[in-house]
Amino acid sequence: MTQAATLPAFAAQAVKKALHDIPMNATVGVQITDVGVGWATGEAPDTAPFRNHLGTIHAGVQFLLAEAVSGAAFAGAFAAQLVGAVPLIEKLETHYVNRAVGDLTARAEAADAAQVAAAHVEFAQDGRARLVINVTVQDGDGKDVMRAVAHWYLRARPQAK
Repeated sequence: MTQAATLPAFAAQAVKKALHDIPMNATVGVQITDVGVGWATGEAPDTAPFRNHLGTIHAGVQFLLAEAVSGAAFAGAFAAQLVGAVPLIEKLETHYVNRAVGDLTARAEAADAAQVAAAHVEFAQDGRARLVINVTVQDGDGKDVMRAVAHWYLRARPQAK
């Protein structure tokens, strides 16, 4: 996004906690480091149990980091709506571009503020919305090791009768 809109501190903390509480994220050490409206950053450490047969960081760790940081960016875009809605990832398109060595960092963001605004209008009108989040994962040397496109979906929870 061209402008990194921030969230109130309590909302950013709630998004981080939700992602950190996912057991698989905790297992590999995924952490969300910052989150705003339609963007987020995160990291995962390079640890021996999660290396592959080449001695580099396993693709699964990179995938979990990309999914988590994209989910945080999506949640940041819809923080006010999450109490009455369910976020779901529909698809995560991944492209591994280099071997990953050292601690990982990632940045996820919606293409632009207009895309986020259009998704808000769609949700207000239909009780559902989709948002595409782009992700770049870098290794300890600062080189891109994975690029991903996450397709997220939000639907309103059914009203209790």
